[in-house]
Amino acid sequence: MDFRLNKKAVKIVKMGEEESSHLYWLTRPETERISAIEFLRKQYNGTESRLQRVYRITKRS
Repeated sequence: MDFRLNKKAVKIVKMGEEESSHLYWLTRPETERISAIEFLRKQYNGTESRLQRVYRITKRS
């Protein structure tokens, strides 16, 4: 699914007066919700599909 910003649908509101978007997303099919999450994840992390490495140093007795 391809997501694009519809600039005609953008509405500017004052902070605290915004409507909650969770009701909209509850009406969308699960596949569309997952696609939207994947789209946001790719924007944040890039297209790299590798997991981040985690290092832990422990002292052994």
